Amino acid sequence: MEHLITAEEFKQLARPSSIHLDESHIMAYITEAEDASIIPAIGYDVFKAITTEEPMSEPMANLLNGCEFTGSERPCGAEQLMRCKGLKATIAYYAYARMLRADGAIVSRAGFMQHDDQYSRHFDDSKLKQYNDVMDIAERYLASCLAYLNTIQPTPKAKGSRARIYAIGD
Repeated sequence: MEHLITAEEFKQLARPSSIHLDESHIMAYITEAEDASIIPAIGYDVFKAITTEEPMSEPMANLLNGCEFTGSERPCGAEQLMRCKGLKATIAYYAYARMLRADGAIVSRAGFMQHDDQYSRHFDDSKLKQYNDVMDIAERYLASCLAYLNTIQPTPKAKGSRARIYAIGD
């Protein structure tokens, strides 16, 4: 399966990361980001068109790399200039968030462990602040991509993937 970004593009588009990251680990997180966040939002038909279309049409290239466009996000329906960050940046941030969540941890025969110098320790999932910040950015980037895609073809609204709040009663 083709990917929308490479490991090198990930390093350029996401927040700064170590040059020592293993490319196979980066690509695993990119695959997860595409499968879990991007394809359900844009649809597999659009994803496949971007990865296989030769030459790529201008609207799909804009969706992939980012662009400015005119949209109607204002409540009164008036058009305004908007910015699509692009699917490449969106995937980079989703993959980066997944890497933050794992925090260098890996599954071993002793369980989910995190290496610390020459020893390892069990993973502590109490530091969610950075993860939430990066996921907020990734979701905003995806929303900008969907707003642009909606100018090309009608698309369903994106559903949040982290929390759902249901109002009960008055």
